[in-house]
Amino acid sequence: MRTGPVIGVLLMAHGSPDSLDEIEPFLQHVRGGRPTPQTLVEEIRERYRLIGGCSPLLALTQAQARALEERLHAEGLQVHVYVGMRHWHPFLKETLTGMVADGLRRVIAISLAPQYSQLSVGAYQRALQAAQTELGVRLDVTSVESWHDHPLLLQAFAEMVQDAFARLPADGRTQVSVIFTAHSLPARVLTEGDPDPHEVERTAAGVARLLG
Repeated sequence: MRTGPVIGVLLMAHGSPDSLDEIEPFLQHVRGGRPTPQTLVEEIRERYRLIGGCSPLLALTQAQARALEERLHAEGLQVHVYVGMRHWHPFLKETLTGMVADGLRRVIAISLAPQYSQLSVGAYQRALQAAQTELGVRLDVTSVESWHDHPLLLQAFAEMVQDAFARLPADGRTQVSVIFTAHSLPARVLTEGDPDPHEVERTAAGVARLLG
């Protein structure tokens, strides 16, 4: 057992396959065990093939975890940052097992989806609770519900837009429009009052305000 902090930070994300061969079992997990039509499997496989055969999600999330841990250590907080995925390795259950082995008792859980939806952040929270139940452990978990309007998030998005504008010919920049997009949600979720659409709008408005 590692001697060290008893508080950990858990970054949670959707998960993605590590290779083309893992796409079919990954999709089956996303679909709750239901088989995926082969035409859809091939369509998704082709999309992954176009970006090199795998998604950069895990590598990027692990890099974020390292950067966050270094920042926290620099501020005198001796906490360890973990990564857990809902639909692929490292599954939340796998990560939770390691956290327990490390002697952690408290966890700050952060979904990498900034806007709250019962189908994203809510689903990650339920999956984390299910993993605890399955393992027979109970940690003191504090969940970050939403960070859609955090100043640093808005600043990061604004800087990315500014960087994109800087790559355009100077005489054509005034003719360019910025379109904000987000993941779609089923209509039933919207009628149930899911806050995601409103939080997406607030994120977009905050970025637009910074861009002037």
